[in-house]
Amino acid sequence: MSDNKIFRISLRVFSIAAVAAYTVACIYMYYRFMGWESGSVYESDLPAHISLAVDEGLVYSLISIMFISLSMLDCMGAVPYILGGFALLSVVFSYYLLEEITEYYGRKWDKGAALFASLILNLLMPCYIRGLSDGRYMGMHTSSIWHNSTYLLMKWMGLLVIYIYVRLERNIAKELTAESYLYFLIVMTLTTAAKPNFFLAVSPAMLVFLIADIVKKKAPLSRLLLFASSVIPSFFVMYFQNSALYSANAGDNRISIAPGRAMSVHTGYLIPVCILSIAFPLMVLVMNIGKLKKDPVLLFAWIAAGTGFLQYFLFSEEGARNMDANFSWGYAFTIILIFGVSLIYWCRDVKDVFLSKAEKSRELTIKRICTAFCGAVLIYHAYCGILFFVRIASGVSYMMWG
Repeated sequence: MSDNKIFRISLRVFSIAAVAAYTVACIYMYYRFMGWESGSVYESDLPAHISLAVDEGLVYSLISIMFISLSMLDCMGAVPYILGGFALLSVVFSYYLLEEITEYYGRKWDKGAALFASLILNLLMPCYIRGLSDGRYMGMHTSSIWHNSTYLLMKWMGLLVIYIYVRLERNIAKELTAESYLYFLIVMTLTTAAKPNFFLAVSPAMLVFLIADIVKKKAPLSRLLLFASSVIPSFFVMYFQNSALYSANAGDNRISIAPGRAMSVHTGYLIPVCILSIAFPLMVLVMNIGKLKKDPVLLFAWIAAGTGFLQYFLFSEEGARNMDANFSWGYAFTIILIFGVSLIYWCRDVKDVFLSKAEKSRELTIKRICTAFCGAVLIYHAYCGILFFVRIASGVSYMMWG
């Protein structure tokens, strides 16, 4: 057996073990979250979400239905295992999405490396610099969120939607069948029911690509319009959710346009925080800015992220939900998309500039320095994320003030 094969097998075993350990840690963490009442030890939104559903009967998400059903069956003890499963599914669908996008670029990724990369993508946190925000979480923007049960559900389902969408969009004339249409419609609708922020952030990017497909005549117009109709049920779902959360009986809750208000609650340095939260994908984007218009995957990810960011920046809430920053969740989801695509780009750049046989030149040296610096920033993102997860799994509040 060659050394290369031994290494690949070892990496695959290590990655599987790491994902298993992560899942077990999540299950234990959610078990402790279940018992939180007050204080900063294992602080979480989970008890409040359960109480809203079980005690108050507020149904505004799939997670509410799940909690009510488990309560009626006297199976609330299953909640930590289910939420741990959600965390695992986010890693699994990150893996499938990475492989799909890599294949789209005509490349192939080692399965062990892809699995490990998927785990890291679900752990990444902003590049933390003390003093710029209230803590390692509050004021920063990240896709790695464990304390909110509705986001946990939306995250893995959203990754599944993007995976299906990428497969369809690659060859919509051939791939869009009655079965694939119905499958996409159901998954999209259920994901919106889990948390509408996914739909609000991602559907505008889908609309842009749909218009481009119509202009390019990528498929018959009737088929493209049929595909567009798959989002219609999601609008009805959002109307129901809006009625539940912003009804007359829900206090003085309403949506307002207040640029930067919600985003600035926990930081007085908004621009540095926004940059540090996505430093790695921003650097990769700058290095490959000329390819943005020509690469549909990179373009889609950044349109979705830009849409999510604008919603978070522009909109705020009044009333009881004033400090909740609920328009942040869509942007949070899109962050894992830009990190994932950027990781694929960076790995390609590493291979091209460090393993190529091109003669040394000033341009090659600059590319190597930039690529290496991007790698260092990615490592710091990963360090911040692993440190954050270890602390939150050990009982430190997710707010992590100071």
